[in-house]
Amino acid sequence: MGKYTLTSYEPVSMELPKPQVPDSLVDAQIEKLLEPLAEYHEIEEDRGAIMGDFLVVTTENACIDGNPAKNFILQHSLYHTGGGEMPRSFDDELMGMEAGTTKDVVAKIKLPLAKDGDASALTMTVTVEKILYCVQPELTDELVKEHFQPANTVAEFREGVASQFGLKDMQKNDPQFPDLVLEKLAERLVEEPDEADRMEGMPTDALRAMCAIDALADHLAIELSDEDVMAQMPGEDAEQREKILAQLQEQGLADEARVFARREAALSWLVNSSRVSYK
Repeated sequence: MGKYTLTSYEPVSMELPKPQVPDSLVDAQIEKLLEPLAEYHEIEEDRGAIMGDFLVVTTENACIDGNPAKNFILQHSLYHTGGGEMPRSFDDELMGMEAGTTKDVVAKIKLPLAKDGDASALTMTVTVEKILYCVQPELTDELVKEHFQPANTVAEFREGVASQFGLKDMQKNDPQFPDLVLEKLAERLVEEPDEADRMEGMPTDALRAMCAIDALADHLAIELSDEDVMAQMPGEDAEQREKILAQLQEQGLADEARVFARREAALSWLVNSSRVSYK
């Protein structure tokens, strides 16, 4: 293996993007937040309910497997079909019902501690009093200032809604993190890699990363004891790592195992010393 050098041996600094919440999730949550500000009007068509309609409903005699279920009793309440408040099988039962009609509904519901595939019977009498459509206000900076402080703009409002989903910034123990710091380290490689150092089928970026981590290991003067080598072997516990190392030694690959362990030790230093900010 050739000898390589880096332009700098300082810890790697990286600016990573914050995890992005899909716009579809943000839009759906904003739609729910705007519902209290919306206007509802009775449909003009002479038709039954379709998915997506808002209904004014009253429910009676709600039971789960024959046992009273008071949580499902509604009185002249606004209900959004397809909104996810109730099982889809319940919404399906309401389809086609016209305003002023009553129906005995039977739907399937999965209880919190139920096994996969097990469902209980949700039964009730439902009266559809009105079928409505929703007119939501236009989302503007002025609307945000009035109703959604401390946000003052639509952009700030969307950012605040996205933050509610609680996606975490990438941490150093993320499986992808070592590859990112290695990529940054490889940018510091001074010499072009020698083709003689390329393993069969190895891509150029992987070759550059390998040469860069070797240069870092040389600079750090990493020397490993036999115990250190074993500790760097892959495996879930000490027994498994010891077994893997023994297999490599039996195959005449003791030197390769030591090189691998040295690179892993250098990579651990690189990951732990890296400086990360988020944008």
